[in-house]
Amino acid sequence: MVWIITILSFVGGIAIFLFKKIVIEPLQKSIETLNHTLKKFESSTNRQLDLIDKEIDYLKLKTTRHDEQIKTLFKGKGVI
Repeated sequence: MVWIITILSFVGGIAIFLFKKIVIEPLQKSIETLNHTLKKFESSTNRQLDLIDKEIDYLKLKTTRHDEQIKTLFKGKGVI
């Protein structure tokens, strides 16, 4: 009876070890790779959003200047 329990424990230990090597470790590596990819994507997206925000700010400034120039132009003609 003790031999059967010992053999079952040994086989169970081998099964757990193989499950860990075959299933768990590749899954952990895949998750780490996905995490790294998501961090790179986040960094890239943040950089692109910063560039877009800067361009929007520049375009707002340019539009404001054009509005002021148009108002000045029409004031000189007596339209406004």
